[in-house]
Amino acid sequence: MSNSDDRPTGASDDSVGTTDLSNLRIGEFLLLRRLGSGGMADVYLAEQTSLGRQVAVKVLKNESLPGRSDVLLKRFEQEARTAGGISHPNVVQIITTGQEKSIAYIVQEYVPGLNLSQWIRRHGPPDFATGIKWLQQTAAALTAAADAGIVHRDIKPENILLNRQAVAKVTDFGLAQLNQPAPVRMNLTQAGTTLGTPWYMSPEQIQGTKLDHRSDQYSLGVTAWHMFAGRPPFPGRNPMTVAVQHLKELPPSLAALRPDLPTQLCSIIERMMSKKPEDRFPDGRALETALTVAATLSPNDPSDTSFGPLAYLQRRRRQLTLLAGALLACTLATWAITRLTVPGIRLPAPVVQPEVRKQSSAARQYALAMLQPDRRDLWNAVVRFYPESTEAELASMQVGVALMSSAVPDAADAWKAFAAVREKGEVAPEKKYLQLLGMIGQAWTLRDRPRSPELELLLSEIQQQIDAYESDDLLRLDIDRAPLELQTFFSRLQLTQRQSE
Repeated sequence: MSNSDDRPTGASDDSVGTTDLSNLRIGEFLLLRRLGSGGMADVYLAEQTSLGRQVAVKVLKNESLPGRSDVLLKRFEQEARTAGGISHPNVVQIITTGQEKSIAYIVQEYVPGLNLSQWIRRHGPPDFATGIKWLQQTAAALTAAADAGIVHRDIKPENILLNRQAVAKVTDFGLAQLNQPAPVRMNLTQAGTTLGTPWYMSPEQIQGTKLDHRSDQYSLGVTAWHMFAGRPPFPGRNPMTVAVQHLKELPPSLAALRPDLPTQLCSIIERMMSKKPEDRFPDGRALETALTVAATLSPNDPSDTSFGPLAYLQRRRRQLTLLAGALLACTLATWAITRLTVPGIRLPAPVVQPEVRKQSSAARQYALAMLQPDRRDLWNAVVRFYPESTEAELASMQVGVALMSSAVPDAADAWKAFAAVREKGEVAPEKKYLQLLGMIGQAWTLRDRPRSPELELLLSEIQQQIDAYESDDLLRLDIDRAPLELQTFFSRLQLTQRQSE
């Protein structure tokens, strides 16, 4: 029988995934439009004609891994069995599965709204009350999965859906692993197949060791950090760099980025992201209990002087005043004795920095500058010696950062440095990301000024650039190329925009 005879009515191509199957009928389900596409399947909005309701239909891509359709089909069937075995209000429910001729499909609950990644991109990081509610709901879903012996293995913002009632639901159990004895568990891991997303993987998943529910807890901790900060905790230009950071580096302080969050919540997320599974919460219920307690707290007011270093100084004002007086008296006495007993002292001449020499590669030149990041001559040397390198692009941004980070910030020259980065992105289509990063840098130089038409126009241009991105992953990759100072500013910019809406 020919391939055309095997296609359901309405299919225009046998290679499912390369053709839009909108208006195709599969059994009692009429595919209306494609909602999204992943590595293994396309997802369609469909109508279940027998009940007159909307559902989501996930259709397997036959061409995803040539020659491995049997492996894909087993994974697809495993996803249906896995998610279908969990009944929880915060898990996307499986309705049915089937295979009609050449098309394998899963029918599941349709969740109108955005995923968490899309929500953050549109609105910026959520406030404390909203964020902890979603964190609690996702944690509850993972507890239900753990009770069923299931490890999701791909918890990330894209797999947390937010419906129109702002309720979080976990989806995509395609990588889930059943915690069954080894003889029973299907081993579907093969060379050339990427499992999980490196930006959210646990250290044990990266190392390929045995996983349990605490691996999902780590991924949820990274997701929560991203949700509140507006970016992932471990930036990197490639998956290997990110993986090494998960294994060896601690995340930046969330409390410093979000001073409005209760310290207890930041400590909970920090514990979830512990490198060793035994240092995390022992089970889902322990995590849920900690989150329930944290949810009763009130958010901090960053301008409130009742906490933080300023409050400490105010409480110790009397002691510090006495100490300062004693130090001043000692200083004056030392100065008087020195004037009477020691001849005049010459101040040392200004330090002259040695000439910057060309290194053997752009990477070495950039590494040399990183050792003294406040020296603009070192960053300029990267641009001068290796003008066409990726390191030169990054160094151009670092020049602007160094100008703004000096003892006396030079906003005017920093603006020019970031403008040069922006112009390079405008004239080179393949370097379009430099246009966005240059504009973010320009906005950063104006951060301490009152709102002005110039800044409003710049922010509007930045938003247009963001809206032009095809996916959140591509946007995140480009933002991760920027110096940490610009990444932090971009996160705060999104938060400010969210609060003003």
